[in-house]
Order: sequence, then structure tokens, then C-alpha cells
Amino acid sequence: MPDMNSVSMMERTFSMQLDFLKVIRNLIAYDKEHSQEPEKTRFLEAFCDTQEKALNMAVLLLNKHKDTLLDEEKAQKEAKQKAEEAKRAKDTAKQKEEAQKKAIEDDLKRAETEEGSLFAGLDGDDDEEDC
Repeated sequence: MPDMNSVSMMERTFSMQLDFLKVIRNLIAYDKEHSQEPEKTRFLEAFCDTQEKALNMAVLLLNKHKDTLLDEEKAQKEAKQKAEEAKRAKDTAKQKEEAQKKAIEDDLKRAETEEGSLFAGLDGDDDEEDC
């Protein structure tokens, strides 16, 4: 797959470049019409011709493979969304597990400190003198 971000980006880029070549051609024409001594633009015109031919070929190739490229783009986007959803689900499960552990720890602390609890007053000392 081409290294560009998307088919639409390639289309916009090619279009902008072709429009820029039109601007250069208009500038050449303006110079020829409004200058007493127009610049020699043979090489610039050749550059525009060559670039236009190359860009037209690129547009042809893009149009030829557009459907396949769009399908690949869609598949990549869906795979990325699934991966993100899986990561979110994993993170949510981890947060839930941590919340449960914290709740258990809080319950144990409360059970040890509340009066009337079976565990109240137990400090971990196994003094069996009271028995």
C-alpha cells in the first residue's frame, strides 16, 4: 500500500500539484503577453509538461487501484478500532479487579476496627491469655 495516509489525501495532493502547474503556465503566459522582453521559459514549460504527464499517470494508477486501496484502508481502520476496543476492555477489567481488591482490603480493615465485629481487637498478636 502507498505510504500516504489515505486515498483521499493522495487525490487532494495530485489535484493541488496539477493546479500548481496551471498557475505556472498562467504565469508564463502572462509574462509573454505583458513583457517587452519575455523570459525564455522553454525549460520551465518542459518541466510543467513532464510533471503533468507524471501526475496524470499517478492519477491513472490511483484510479486503477482505488477500490482495493479503499478496502485496505477500511480493513486497517476496523482492525485498529478492534484493537482499541480490546485495550479499553482490558483496561476496564483491570480497573474493576483493582477496585474489587481495594474493596476487600477496606472491608478487612473495617472488620478489624469496628466494635462488635468478630475480628475487632485482633492486632495480629496471638495472645491466648484471654482464652
